[in-house]
Amino acid sequence: MERVQTNKQACSTFEQIFKQHYRTLCFHAMSLVNDLDASKDIVHDAFLSLWNHWNSVDFSRPILPYLLNLTRNRALNYLEHQKIRHTHMQQHLADDPTYTLSDDSAREELIEQIMERINHLPERCSQVMQLCFIECKKYKEIAEELNISVNTVKTHISLGLKTLREEFPASLLLLILSNPNSRT
Repeated sequence: MERVQTNKQACSTFEQIFKQHYRTLCFHAMSLVNDLDASKDIVHDAFLSLWNHWNSVDFSRPILPYLLNLTRNRALNYLEHQKIRHTHMQQHLADDPTYTLSDDSAREELIEQIMERINHLPERCSQVMQLCFIECKKYKEIAEELNISVNTVKTHISLGLKTLREEFPASLLLLILSNPNSRT
């Protein structure tokens, strides 16, 4: 019975600490990573670590510096991971001599090839792909415009991307389709 009471007290104390410091920690993480969703994830990870190490934390000292340190370390780990991902993607593209995008004419030619392939998809799939990746519309907007469900939009996107991946490296498609400045 005493253990249950201790657990209830820990939960109550944890909830109080969370409510008191969550926003401050999110602002701190945001100042480091400049991404709101990533900041929230980082803070949740910091609180998870606090909970997992609850019995070893010295609560006689202020908890905020400890939480700020956890958040900072997780934010720095996140930034390092992002840097590694970016380097890996650049290296992957550099290692593939058939798909260099160093000059504008090569980029334009590749975009034309991708657009040509999108135009040869089944009609509805082609429409959805163009609305999503060329006109940058959201799934819900596409569904309303074409009078289809959002799940149908997702299915068409999935099928269209699967077809494109068969002909073009996925990393290259990601680079082209996610960069609105690269579209004609």
